[in-house]
Amino acid sequence: ALGGIAEDLVIGAVLIALVLFVFMRNLRTVAVSFVSIPLSLLTAVIVLDRLGWTINTMTLGGLAVALGVVVDDAVIDVENIVRRLRTRGDTPAREVVLEASLEVRAPVIYATLVVALVLVPVLMLHGLQGSFFAPLAAAFIVATAASLAVAVIVTPPLAYLMLRNANLPEEPPFLARIKAFHHSLL
Repeated sequence: ALGGIAEDLVIGAVLIALVLFVFMRNLRTVAVSFVSIPLSLLTAVIVLDRLGWTINTMTLGGLAVALGVVVDDAVIDVENIVRRLRTRGDTPAREVVLEASLEVRAPVIYATLVVALVLVPVLMLHGLQGSFFAPLAAAFIVATAASLAVAVIVTPPLAYLMLRNANLPEEPPFLARIKAFHHSLL
């Protein structure tokens, strides 16, 4: 069972990397976003270990479920940084990265807190259900909190180092059409 979940984690990470590349079309931006996955999961495992939780099928399942969420904070940050770097003009990259990161900070924090708080009731379950699902919920919540920490602490400086002189491609035409449709819908 543990081997199967570990395999699922790897497959999920590869799929996330592919989807990131389809939308971002730049290996540097994908790398900056993708690095949040191993850092967040490693941090979550360390925290769970320090809290005395064992790494079992349910905790690994919680980490597997959290895969899509742990990359979300970094993707939001990187996408906004890239958008702002494309149109920066003569503004130094350091200022652009800082402003872009701070611009999305509050929404990222609120969204992450909401996602994590959704599973708090699962932690409060009693009896067999609590014993069964609490490790999954705890792993998910810790991984989500770790992803927020990575997005706040690691993503902006890494984006600055890797993207300050990068030749960033324009937004893909299909995304421009989707945004135009969304704008007209609004």
